[in-house]
Amino acid sequence: MLREVESRVIAESNETGEDVPVVNTAFRRDRHSDQRRYNAPIANERAMVFVNNDGEPPFERNIRVYPLNPENPQQPFININILSPNLDPMAYPLFFPYGEPCWQPNWCCESYQGAQGNQSRINGTMLQNKSALTAVIDDFNLIITAGKLTQQWIVHSYLQAEANNLNFIRTHQQQLRTELYQGLADRNSS
Repeated sequence: MLREVESRVIAESNETGEDVPVVNTAFRRDRHSDQRRYNAPIANERAMVFVNNDGEPPFERNIRVYPLNPENPQQPFININILSPNLDPMAYPLFFPYGEPCWQPNWCCESYQGAQGNQSRINGTMLQNKSALTAVIDDFNLIITAGKLTQQWIVHSYLQAEANNLNFIRTHQQQLRTELYQGLADRNSS
């Protein structure tokens, strides 16, 4: 992608008649820091670190796509929301080689045995979808056999689902009718 960004910058500079700026990728390395932290990991574990004032997983992240032909040349990239059905296929192309979209809000699935009433289709949650993707079907599932990439996908999926749940609670207070729980909160505080 850096070659394409460089080509775009050169073309823009030629059009405006300005000097071509230097385009590069920089890897910051501090000689005074502990160099052992850059060694290959010895533990077979994955984690995701984020900094947030309230301790919640971030709902908005800097996930960007640089399209080859942007619709708006003033904005050469598109920010991808964690609710985008295209996020997993773009971030994990080995798991989704055909680019099939994943879960999205108001995603419907066929009814299962525990469904309420006579509904034939129900809205599935992100967690239900991610759980279904890790199920063993026909004795093989690429997602659960990919080792460290599986661990990374599971951690990413967990944070995605938690951020989605917390965002729903934050944005749907009127639907949740939290005023009904006020008496319960008062009772527990006394």
